[in-house]
Amino acid sequence: MRIDLWTDIVCPFCYIGEARLRRALEEEGITADIRLRSFELDPTVTEPVSGMDHLAAGKGVAREQVEQMEGQMRQMAEVEGLTYETDRMMGPTVPAHRIAQYATQQGTDKGVAYFRAVQTGYFEGKLNPFDTEALLDVAEQQGLDREGAAAALEDERYLTLVRQDQQIARQLGVNGVPYILLDQKLAIPGAVSLDQFIGALRQVKELA
Repeated sequence: MRIDLWTDIVCPFCYIGEARLRRALEEEGITADIRLRSFELDPTVTEPVSGMDHLAAGKGVAREQVEQMEGQMRQMAEVEGLTYETDRMMGPTVPAHRIAQYATQQGTDKGVAYFRAVQTGYFEGKLNPFDTEALLDVAEQQGLDREGAAAALEDERYLTLVRQDQQIARQLGVNGVPYILLDQKLAIPGAVSLDQFIGALRQVKELA
């Protein structure tokens, strides 16, 4: 089954949603060709800032309310067996997407593996995805050529690929992520429940 997945490094619902999607695929015994698609959760952020302060300002609420929201997200993540650090930075994610696009050129599975490694490290509080050397370290750890990954940060071809994914998302009316398209037939917006993922997968199988 082909799965197009629009996601961003800093998106907590993407982090949790992908874990649920993978559980659903495993439970249904489905082998999926996951195709990573670039999306910027907040393209206005140009420099790393406090994630909680950024959320508070963006939502117009007190930091204490954001801390409560993040605590709820951590509980959701823990149910999926994920580690979730609430005190994170927020910053520009295009560099990570550029390297993910480079990795995808080596194989769709390599792009997904690189992206997941960066996102997991970020939410576990072990990786700063807004630091170039940290991104390149992950690329190397994932078996990618470090020089090739570094070149992708300057090569306009990879920025074009990022922008193309974003353009497709706009054409589809995507305003938030995760946004998942199953076999180009059924869209799943948001981090739905495990049962909803399973239901959607079964529906697409019946349409095949």
